Amino acid sequence: MLARPRPIVIVILLALLAYAIALPFFGGTFALKFAARVMITGIFVISLDLLIGVTGLVSFGHALYFGLGAYSLYFISPVSAAANGFLAIPFAILLAGIVALIVGSVVVLTKGFYFIMVTLAFGQMGFSLFFDTKIAGGTDGAYINVRPVFSIGSQQLLNFSNRTAFFYFCLAALVLSYIFLLWLVRTPFGRVLQGIKHNEPRMSALGFNTYAYKLASYVIAGAMAGFAGMLFAAIDGYVAPELLGWRESGLAIMMVVLGGAGTLYGPVLGAILYSIVEETLKSSSELTAIFSLVMNGATAKWLGGIVANSWSMALGFFLIAAVLAAPKGIAGFIEKYAGEAKRARPREIAPSAEHRERAKAMQLEVENLSRAFGGLVAVNGVSVKFPPNKVHGIIGPNGAGKTTFINVLSGALKPTKGSIRLESEEIGGQKPHNVARRGLGRSYQRTNVLLPFTARENCALAAQAQFPSPFRFSNKWRRDEEDRAVEAALKAAGIAPERADMKASNLSHGEQRQLEIAMLIASGAKLLLLDEPLAGMGPEETGRVTALLRELSADHTIVLIEHDMDAIFAAADTLTVLVEGKLLAHGAPEEIRNNKAVREAYLGEWGREGKP
Repeated sequence: MLARPRPIVIVILLALLAYAIALPFFGGTFALKFAARVMITGIFVISLDLLIGVTGLVSFGHALYFGLGAYSLYFISPVSAAANGFLAIPFAILLAGIVALIVGSVVVLTKGFYFIMVTLAFGQMGFSLFFDTKIAGGTDGAYINVRPVFSIGSQQLLNFSNRTAFFYFCLAALVLSYIFLLWLVRTPFGRVLQGIKHNEPRMSALGFNTYAYKLASYVIAGAMAGFAGMLFAAIDGYVAPELLGWRESGLAIMMVVLGGAGTLYGPVLGAILYSIVEETLKSSSELTAIFSLVMNGATAKWLGGIVANSWSMALGFFLIAAVLAAPKGIAGFIEKYAGEAKRARPREIAPSAEHRERAKAMQLEVENLSRAFGGLVAVNGVSVKFPPNKVHGIIGPNGAGKTTFINVLSGALKPTKGSIRLESEEIGGQKPHNVARRGLGRSYQRTNVLLPFTARENCALAAQAQFPSPFRFSNKWRRDEEDRAVEAALKAAGIAPERADMKASNLSHGEQRQLEIAMLIASGAKLLLLDEPLAGMGPEETGRVTALLRELSADHTIVLIEHDMDAIFAAADTLTVLVEGKLLAHGAPEEIRNNKAVREAYLGEWGREGKP
């Protein structure tokens, strides 16, 4: 998860802040105007980083909200008088936010390449609206004759026509925007966004409504971009349709990548570097001065003129070189030499005074359940009951429909027909996060954890899923209960304390499978669907997890798919045999072992002799 900025980063940011505070004392009008433009761009790009770097949504239409914010100042400004800043800023944020909510409700339904294309389409629609019509001047753009002022009654507090005052306002706005987003991504809401970026199916299976979270992130980012656009319009008092176009969105993406996506401060550094390099490449005099350091004056002047006349091509070469030299951006380059980020130590939690008693788990019952893919029926008319507080095994040959059966039970796939009842509630056809919220948790055939997060952080997100509201911003509410759930889950799953604060990607395969079970325990699920939890484990790990499953049945109902016959017959109270999508047999392990049809279809000599 996103850690606090490292000391070297704090030093760099404070040095830039000190330089910016002092700039009006030695910089001219152009310097203040240029710096204000860079700071406004900084707000724009960190809002985009909330989407790209934090949530994992690459938007190619983010300039739509930047442009709307700019035009909002034109709409609210009288022809020959100044708009009140106390109204102009909320209006820009509100306009961009409402449009982001409307557009986001559609675009968030898409993923990956399709998300990029749909956001690009909406951005170009916004551009065409202002370019092809007479709204706000059409292709000629529109002028804001008087800059905004902040006033209460007749008392004027701040005037954007004052370059120095406007500069300091933009500086404060950038600092506050950065602090706000840094706080946001470290809240329970922000941690879920980071989880969605790395593994959306897992977050949904834990019980989080990923659509709602992504939409909220999209709206916040759009509203912030609108705020930046309003400030941008105040620089020159001019707005044009190009502000909404794909070029502005593309530039913002380049700055995010150049600075380092997912760090928040990186895109700010990317905006500064990009703006300085672009301005330098446009100036033949500055290029001549630079080239003259390594060559004679005439040659430097000639070369400076050539580069300045083709500055966009030179800028392209610079960006290519920068990405090749620092694939993770400026922030990645800095953190490479800063060492591993220190993570907060786990809080010491007093043990609960409540006596833990054996809890009744949940019963799952399916009736005439089928799932077809066109003409292929993967699950065909299965009816079976899984009583609570038992371990139920599902076995069968490859292609028998076992994983499809689990996917239908968990909501990942909708049933073609039939019913699924958890206790007495029908859950068939519900979305995965709704199924999970009713107490059903699942693991996957392939290990499915959040690899960049530590084992403890994985379990903390799972524990948070017991109260998965997207409007949860407090780190204190239910913190003790969740921390106790995390510690209990790690202990129950057999993850050693010294391994709990390691990244999941550095854990062994067996530990990752244990972590997946720990996440389900921490989530509060009472019925666990486990898809081959012993796959890839050695004898020692298999024995440990088998014992864990028996222990968990005291508080959970467990339904698992497994191909390790020794383990599944030792652990299970009942076995269900699927063959070609149909229920072949269901009963106690000894009944299944002695079932002639099961031996012929699957167990073979193992079933006849009890062991291969």
